[in-house]
Amino acid sequence: MPESEPIADHPALAAVTFIGHSSLLLEMGGRNILTDPNFSRWVWTQRRRSRVGLDPGEIGAVDLVLISHGHYDHLDIPSLRRIPREAVVFTPRGTERYPQRLGFCDVRVLDKWEAAEAAGMKVTAVPARHFSGRHPLNPMSGYTGYVIEGPRTVYFAGDTGLFDDMGTIGERFAIDLALLPIGAYRPWHYSGHHMNPEDAIEAARRVQASRVVPIHWGAFKLSLEPMEEPPVRLLAEAQRSGLRDRVHVLRPGERLEF
Repeated sequence: MPESEPIADHPALAAVTFIGHSSLLLEMGGRNILTDPNFSRWVWTQRRRSRVGLDPGEIGAVDLVLISHGHYDHLDIPSLRRIPREAVVFTPRGTERYPQRLGFCDVRVLDKWEAAEAAGMKVTAVPARHFSGRHPLNPMSGYTGYVIEGPRTVYFAGDTGLFDDMGTIGERFAIDLALLPIGAYRPWHYSGHHMNPEDAIEAARRVQASRVVPIHWGAFKLSLEPMEEPPVRLLAEAQRSGLRDRVHVLRPGERLEF
């Protein structure tokens, strides 16, 4: 199994800033990478409950955009409109029409375990456990996670439940940072396609991540658990599991170098 080198032994090669929900800015190798960009104040009838950590105008050039699936809180059209069209967009099969219609010239679809190079990074689509569809006229669009390899290796899980093949990701890649979802797990039947905080700690074990930043919490009221519960449970489980030093809960706008 691959082992990441201890981060403390090296200067920071990358940084991640939490924008909110599943949106993060990853700075690596002189490139800016956005995950599931969402800068909006509303998603359908849901008002954003936390501030937007970065405005697109504060980011500057965007080199890569990673979209995990077509649900409205992850593929947000108003937010994509605010991103320079020169960015390379990776998106699951069945959702490529949306960035193409907005004028993005380089839109790429990867199937499971396929990889491509862009902006000096290697991007690999990895399995996820979620469900497809954006609306009744687009019911079969896909969903995916990504591993980005550059000066550091980052696993962006997207939106997913815990699944057996997650261990394979840890076997194939030496994960320096895992971006793992922790919210939207109540009622109980949500747990098949969303991880709860305890699942996220188990996922961190399976992928052998050196660092974990939780995502998919705190911005939109999508389920029944209290908005502030997920990170509290995450840190408690990390402490019980002996992984507390690996977990970094970022508030919107906070930045972690690694």
